[in-house]
Amino acid sequence: MMKQASNQTKPLARKEGLVIQELPDEVLVYDLDRDRAHCLNETAAFVWQRCDGRTSTVEIARSLGQKV
Repeated sequence: MMKQASNQTKPLARKEGLVIQELPDEVLVYDLDRDRAHCLNETAAFVWQRCDGRTSTVEIARSLGQKV
């Protein structure tokens, strides 16, 4: 579900071929290519939403640490 941006420390979540429904405490992701559904809990959704190819893994971890 994740692609790596050109810089290995800045992950990029795949958006193509996915149906994404954001709910208050989770994100539902349906993969059209693989015919699979995923339910991301609040923590996983927090991380996945920040996998934008611009935010480093260090920044994601730091912001997650501040959240909990």
